[in-house]
Amino acid sequence: MAEETVDGAVIDRCFAGLEAGDVDAALACLAPDATVWHGFDRVAHDLGGVRAGWEKLVAGTSHRAVVDVRRAPTPTGFVQQHLLTMRTHTGIRLAWPVCIVVRIRAGRISRIDEYVDRAGHFTLSEDRGRTDPKLGE
Repeated sequence: MAEETVDGAVIDRCFAGLEAGDVDAALACLAPDATVWHGFDRVAHDLGGVRAGWEKLVAGTSHRAVVDVRRAPTPTGFVQQHLLTMRTHTGIRLAWPVCIVVRIRAGRISRIDEYVDRAGHFTLSEDRGRTDPKLGE
């Protein structure tokens, strides 16, 4: 297993691109034939569909972050749990619990199976403390 597969550096670069609003940088982390499957719509998206979704996410928010990351290696990549947080253009801070199963091939993401609890989103207050489920404790 490649070191990048275990440590998740490629997904960290991908999310850093999205957090910065740079969809091209995020897409550069994916293999040319990568697929991103969503549990909420059960659709496997090719890079064109991924680009459209990520551009909509960036356009619709003023701030995005992936926090409280927990990661476990698999034979082909890793499983990651995190909290996706964002701020709308009207200033509302929202968060969703997310689990992704990531496959890595030749140092790039070949597939993401994404499970977002879209019904489970919640509003973050400015003074809210820790938001993760404290699984590491």
